[in-house]
Amino acid sequence: MNYKFKSASDGKQAHEKIVDQIKSAIFENKIPPGQKLQNERELAEIFNTSRVTVRSAILTLKNSGLLYVKKGAGGGTFVSNNINETKLSELLHDIIQWKNISIEHVVDVRGIIEPSIAYFAAKNRTNEDMEKIWTSIADLEKSFNKKTTFQSKDEHFHRALADAAHNPLLSVFQTSLIDLLFKFISTIKWNDEEKASMTLYHKKIAKRVETQDASSARKIMVDHLYDMRQMLIRYPLKDVLK
Repeated sequence: MNYKFKSASDGKQAHEKIVDQIKSAIFENKIPPGQKLQNERELAEIFNTSRVTVRSAILTLKNSGLLYVKKGAGGGTFVSNNINETKLSELLHDIIQWKNISIEHVVDVRGIIEPSIAYFAAKNRTNEDMEKIWTSIADLEKSFNKKTTFQSKDEHFHRALADAAHNPLLSVFQTSLIDLLFKFISTIKWNDEEKASMTLYHKKIAKRVETQDASSARKIMVDHLYDMRQMLIRYPLKDVLK
């Protein structure tokens, strides 16, 4: 580890200073994802503070998703590999319950974000991105007879498309939005006609992304989301789409 922490011994702000220093080290990639931190005793000596203060700082960073604790042999405190989607999804899920947000609101926001994702995916995709997109579609077709698997494969397509846009922030929002949507529709058992329609739209979008026809990719995604909305109307969801 090549990051030099400083003493945090100046009174009641020690906890916050430890949190800030570790955050800075992570964000500057001085402590890379997967890196194990020193143990509590060593960190207390480095920061010139108590183990209780270090433990409190570690807990704050763990709750934010920046660190995770692994028990057992080879255990310890590690820098998380990926926190953005999970933590944002959890936050949005809490907001949904607090603000009484319905599935209609989620679908409306998806209608704003996903067409733009399709547009930028078509402009920015790589050959590797296309391989992932087509693989997700092939996996979707193989999962027709399994409800939970079908939904997860459907999600994989939209994640692959977001990755192809090469905008990390857009990808984070999209992933969190998809996670929220699937919390609402996890009990739906799509029929074969509906599954076929979703797959057909995925193929149409993928072809436009592959040919880098950004405008058409965006338009077909709009059509796909409209088709999805019409499907959702037919199901007795907690919050029925208007």
